[in-house]
Amino acid sequence: MALVEGFHPLGPVPRLTTPHRVLIGPANFSGQATLWARAVDLHVLDTSVHSFAPRSKGFDFPADIQVDLETFRKDKRFHREFLDYVTANYTHVVIEAGRSLFGPAKDRDAMRDVSRLLASGVKVAFLAHGSDLRLPSRHVEIEPWSPFRTADPEEVGKYEKFARRTSRMYNSYPGSVFVSTPDLLEFAPGATWCPVVVDLEAWHTDEPVMERPVPVVAHAPSQSWMKGSEFIDPLLQQLHDEGVIVYRRVEGIPHSDMPTVYRDADIVIDQLAIGSYGVAACEGMAAGRVVLGHVSVATRSKVQQLTGAELPVIEVDADTIVDRIRELIADPESARLAAVQGRAFVEKVHGGALSAEALSSFVDGPDPVPADWLPTVIGTRVAMVSGNDVVIDARVMKYAQTVAGWGIDVTALGVAGRAHRGRSVVGGVVVNTPTIGQPLSDPGRGLIERITPWFSNPDEQQRAQRLLEHRQRELAALQGGIRRDRYREPVAADPADERRAQLGVKRAKLGLKVRKAVFRARGVKVGLVRRWNARHSADNALGVGEHRRRVLSFYRRSGLARWRRALPQTLDREYILGPMLDRLRPDLIHVHDVFLLGVAVRAAQRAAASGKVVRVIYDAHEYLPGLAVVDPRVVAAYCDLESEFIHAADRVITVSEPLAEHLQRDHGLRRKPDVVLNAPIDPPPGAEVTGVRDLLGLDPDTPLLVYVGGLNRARGVATAVEGLAGLPDAHLLVVAREGIITRELRARAVKLGVADRFHVLPYVEPGLVPDYIRSATLGLSPLLRSGNHDVALTNKFCEYIAAGLPIVTSDTPVQAQLVRELGIGTVHRANDVDDFVRAVEKALADHDGLSDRIQADAQLRHTFSWAGQAEIVRDVYTEVLGPLPSQAWQERATHISRLGDDAE
Repeated sequence: MALVEGFHPLGPVPRLTTPHRVLIGPANFSGQATLWARAVDLHVLDTSVHSFAPRSKGFDFPADIQVDLETFRKDKRFHREFLDYVTANYTHVVIEAGRSLFGPAKDRDAMRDVSRLLASGVKVAFLAHGSDLRLPSRHVEIEPWSPFRTADPEEVGKYEKFARRTSRMYNSYPGSVFVSTPDLLEFAPGATWCPVVVDLEAWHTDEPVMERPVPVVAHAPSQSWMKGSEFIDPLLQQLHDEGVIVYRRVEGIPHSDMPTVYRDADIVIDQLAIGSYGVAACEGMAAGRVVLGHVSVATRSKVQQLTGAELPVIEVDADTIVDRIRELIADPESARLAAVQGRAFVEKVHGGALSAEALSSFVDGPDPVPADWLPTVIGTRVAMVSGNDVVIDARVMKYAQTVAGWGIDVTALGVAGRAHRGRSVVGGVVVNTPTIGQPLSDPGRGLIERITPWFSNPDEQQRAQRLLEHRQRELAALQGGIRRDRYREPVAADPADERRAQLGVKRAKLGLKVRKAVFRARGVKVGLVRRWNARHSADNALGVGEHRRRVLSFYRRSGLARWRRALPQTLDREYILGPMLDRLRPDLIHVHDVFLLGVAVRAAQRAAASGKVVRVIYDAHEYLPGLAVVDPRVVAAYCDLESEFIHAADRVITVSEPLAEHLQRDHGLRRKPDVVLNAPIDPPPGAEVTGVRDLLGLDPDTPLLVYVGGLNRARGVATAVEGLAGLPDAHLLVVAREGIITRELRARAVKLGVADRFHVLPYVEPGLVPDYIRSATLGLSPLLRSGNHDVALTNKFCEYIAAGLPIVTSDTPVQAQLVRELGIGTVHRANDVDDFVRAVEKALADHDGLSDRIQADAQLRHTFSWAGQAEIVRDVYTEVLGPLPSQAWQERATHISRLGDDAE
């Protein structure tokens, strides 16, 4: 391993003779690793520093140690030898940009590097450059000009994935973490700013500034899309065409030529998108040029706080850059003053002394990192699985975004729908909803086709081939399930023993052999037809009530609603989503609702067969035997699916105490499921929403009854519409999506002569719902009685409490009991219009007292908020996964204020 000889701007490479020997690499973006190294050599005693970087095919920056890029990437011998070289020759290592120091053949980040270096007694620090820490999902929230708003979603997803992983590594690391630009402190609050360094002599020029009749404006972006060049180019080209400026767009030239470019310019445009400043801006200021760019107020304030100096980059954005340039041309003295201030600022902040001071804290300071430190929670992966297109499901998104905020990788898997299709990053969560199709099920295949001993066509043969593949994976899952149950605490009070499971495997093996034989036999016709064609190619109502309960009971007891027959789409979803879960290799699968419970369990069982422990949480949103409206045979099939797989879950969560008791009773669970309410999130900071009363133009004294949420006939809203006839002063508002039910309700209101007092308004984003409805008088939950409704505690119930609204609920037991116990409303008999009118009149008469009761009880409002419920989620995750990242226990770690998409 020989040091590369070459010119180094701040002096020759020092020999490794000092007590402290530091290596910085492997990024060396804009030559910064080498410049930091020379700065430490110059300013820190008893320390020598080397920079390291692979030699790229593009424009190289000098480094003390370089290696061919292909060798760095793929040569395993080099990886071993370089590790030995580093641990033998250096006492400290600064790892840049979260990248692997010893070659990315297997490790694309530095996670394993840290463990290997610490075990060898080497002190380790991280130094973030930008994209390794700047989370796109967070950046779009704090920066209005963020380039991630309009960038390719797939590309943004890659940035998000890498930044989320490395930011967790940085934020959980107990040792030194540095950032190269001050805006990154937003993403790593415990880090230290190590300013980029500029070679002042290399950039010095005596060329005057702003003395040409027509000033020259230069823009030299390293990444056009990241710098906002799509805004800059047309605006400056327009000024160029008008003869106001000479615009020089610079791209693809060696960095060594850039001093000449800046020397010949008057104004340098840095960037308009990131909200910070970096190497290019510093080089422009070092050259004595006027530098324009967009730097956020927070970043400017941070610079002032840390350095005592005001950043002299003139603030512009896409809306102001043209006018600002015209102003500078009209007042060249102020422009020249800015140029002078820029040079002085760079000399003070970016000349190397402050950077060396920052790094010296790592070199000379104590080492708080134990030699056996391992990033135990780094890379923890959770798959949120739901049988819909994810972004429409507020409960799933609440979980996903909350858990992602704790520093855990979260991928939400679902099924393509109208709201989401494909892969994207939504609210910091990777959402993947593939199109499922019918790869296994064949609804068009009738009885004759089923008993036909041969395949009728190639499509039928291909479907059978895919079904065989599915059965093969199912067999692997059965075998893995036995292994998984050995290390898992049984969920059921009387779980199936291993001998019965082994018998199931034997039966599955025999069944698979039979199916393969039948598959081969049935393929005879297709083969003959294929050969023949090759040879002769030229010739080629309300869902509740006692009757429904009896029908459902018949299906469950008769065996006519086994899920594999009644829910063929489940096999299609398993065929597509099962392999995706296998590739994802999560540590936990949190499956929402029953639809994909089997898919999740089978994935965990297959993982166990390969030696990986995957936990499963089943989140039961509904009491399945009590589901209203849905076809009874389908409900029976859902019950069959739940019964088969619920015992394989490591933990069960549900939405109310009675539902938890029902699940424990029905399935013989050892432990009662945990209860997590579907409660409202915080309002977005600074967000404003026009209240419903103002939207309807009603005066403050008019009683306004509000219903929020999804609609079907079993929700009982028709009771409230009919009740308007007995409440002549009241108005009824339904906040819901327009559809068949709203049209039916509106028609009923017309028939009753109350249409002028019946209103429908659209949803707003979830965090705004309480403020949206706060001006109403009462919140309604007139559910009809059904098995599921009787154990439900609805989202709207929690939203009414957050809004401070007294509640009028039907006598569904859970909500009725809470309303009575808490003293927050009144109760009426379900589907009884007269009793509904009585309950509303009583609530209106007691309105002030009921409202004051809610408003005065902060603990009540916290309990029925998502922030309060997420505390339960955090405890469950800790018990299932072990210790969570430190972010999970920070103040407001359970608070979220915006979901990635509007959802009910």
